[in-house]
Amino acid sequence: MAFTGNDTSSGRRDGWVSQPDGRGTFDILWSCLITIFLCTWVSLHLNVPASHEEYRHLFFRKMRWMVQAIMAPEFVLAFAIGQKVEAKKSVEQFRDLHLLRENTSRTVDPASPRRSCWQGAGDRVSSLINKVDMKLHGEQKDTRWSIRHAFYANMGGFVLHPRESAAFPINAKQLHWLIKQGYVEYPTISSKAIWDKSKADGFQKSLTCLQTGWFIIQIVGRALQKLPITTLEITTLSFVLCTLVMFTQWANKPLDVESPTVLTSNKSIAEILIEAGPAANQPFKQTPLDFIDNQSPSWLTEVQPHLRFRAGPRMRPLPRLTNDRFPVIGAGPDAVFLFLFTMAYCGLHFVAWDFSFPSILERNLWRASSITIAACAFILWVCETYQDGHRLGRWERWYAKLFHDDRGGRINTMEKTRRNRRFIPVWEVVVMTPVTLIYTIARTYIVVEVFLSQRSLPVGAFNTVQWSEFVPHF
Repeated sequence: MAFTGNDTSSGRRDGWVSQPDGRGTFDILWSCLITIFLCTWVSLHLNVPASHEEYRHLFFRKMRWMVQAIMAPEFVLAFAIGQKVEAKKSVEQFRDLHLLRENTSRTVDPASPRRSCWQGAGDRVSSLINKVDMKLHGEQKDTRWSIRHAFYANMGGFVLHPRESAAFPINAKQLHWLIKQGYVEYPTISSKAIWDKSKADGFQKSLTCLQTGWFIIQIVGRALQKLPITTLEITTLSFVLCTLVMFTQWANKPLDVESPTVLTSNKSIAEILIEAGPAANQPFKQTPLDFIDNQSPSWLTEVQPHLRFRAGPRMRPLPRLTNDRFPVIGAGPDAVFLFLFTMAYCGLHFVAWDFSFPSILERNLWRASSITIAACAFILWVCETYQDGHRLGRWERWYAKLFHDDRGGRINTMEKTRRNRRFIPVWEVVVMTPVTLIYTIARTYIVVEVFLSQRSLPVGAFNTVQWSEFVPHF
């Protein structure tokens, strides 16, 4: 008996069958959603977690940041740019150790009678600088402090374990102070060893770049052939552009590092604080080295407590460095680039100004939301730029240069301390809170509308790009 499970009564057999022309709603949704997921999940480079945290803590933390990246990708980009700025500053700071060594060697005269007053401290500093110099310029050149080391330090990659004291994470600025004072030795971990700790998957990043690149080509092709583009695709394109810039800013930051490098000290934390003098007299809020750098300003540890939200982490010293330290970018090229890119990102929503929406109300709400997002982003940028310049004394220095006034030189240590204590002043909270709320409402509408609009699209939105039209032929 012949097996007749397959229908062969017609006798017709087909070979290669091409895909039907056009695309469906599912094709649009799938292409955009997979692109958004890759842009928001793969591109996030979070700090080193605490030693007691489990996988679920890491997963939900990354999910929260993924939602943040969807709701406000330009703010996540600001964190990335700010972290790179801090990393570059750290590289310059560690480079000063060589200058310190040269100045020490020129100043110290073995025959000088004044040497007896401070020869102990001078010898210690000189010895330490010699060790650092050997490590920086010796055979292990890969251990020279690089931007990768700085990223690793500022994400909590180094943990200080003083004698008879609890361990806690330190950043690059605090590590520089500890090395300079002789409390820890220069870490010998190489740039390659740091990168080996990274969970950066070349396949994931390659897949993300391929998907985002193909998505951009599709959008450009549709624009050139005057095919309708959906609001979901415009929104996805904004994620793609933010992701590409974030990749460049976080190119040297390790991804998903789980175990830090422990640095031990033969001094207890009490001894370190006593020897630091009056600067370390104030009770610490984050870690015992707050007098060097107090990780301010941070949403979790400073803003949320004032809003009576649950603040975390609650352990002190901090078991990990939080991911939400507000970026202090300054007024250089990075700040200008961030401002221009943020305005370009907000302006991208205006591309859909005359798109076909399911209803006139939805079109008007889209237009209003686009204007609101751009205006709120501009106000937030102006407020933070002004306050950043005030807390760092930038405006006084500029005033002194313009009007030849010495006001810029009269900002004493007490004034700087007063400003640091008011890192986030009341006026900034009063202004930025309603602006942030309005921005969130407008952004939420856009995120919801891009999916609601899929229920009614122009017929041309389902046509695919005819790539053969781009190929020269006779």
